[in-house]
Amino acid sequence: MTKAASRHGRDRPGGNGDQDGADADESFPPPTTTLKTFLKNGSDGAMRRLIYSLTSLFNQMVRNRKHFAAYIGVTEAQFLIMTIIAELKTSTVSEVAQRLYVSSQFITIEVGDLVRRGIVEKRPNEADRRSMLLRLSARGEQLLRELAPLRRMVNDIHWRSLTDDRAKALQEIVDTLLADGRNALHELERPSFHGKTAPSAQTERNVARSKRTA
Repeated sequence: MTKAASRHGRDRPGGNGDQDGADADESFPPPTTTLKTFLKNGSDGAMRRLIYSLTSLFNQMVRNRKHFAAYIGVTEAQFLIMTIIAELKTSTVSEVAQRLYVSSQFITIEVGDLVRRGIVEKRPNEADRRSMLLRLSARGEQLLRELAPLRRMVNDIHWRSLTDDRAKALQEIVDTLLADGRNALHELERPSFHGKTAPSAQTERNVARSKRTA
């Protein structure tokens, strides 16, 4: 086990180490993981490269979606909502929100605009009167049909390196990372961690507060 890895418990916020969670002899920048898969000779360079690559991939996908959305005259969020509604055939605001990992309130606002523009239609949900079922209108379906050739061309280029086996493996990896990511977020959002800041940031905040009250 590396020296950085042995300090795992001490480096966690609120751990048993020094108050600032840092060691004078620790390399800089400090390692961001203690996982042996990514920590080699005290360096987490492999993890950082992977994260930056995933971030770059995500940003490429976002830029693609922005072009798709602009082509049919909607926002990026509205384009995503339209595609999910189209895929699910009949869906509710809650189901769309879960797919996009956003609040139902956000989806309600965006769907409201799509309804006003005649792109999405709502009808009563016979199985649950508390919600409405969403579907694309004839206009909404036509917009996605007109976008389809452009979308296929871009996706064919972007994902052409994936064979059946590689695509399946990638999906399994992403699903696992998403599940672990939810657990990581749970740690960050637990009540005992709410409002905590780094000691140096807290000192700066206290100084600023003192100047305002002086």
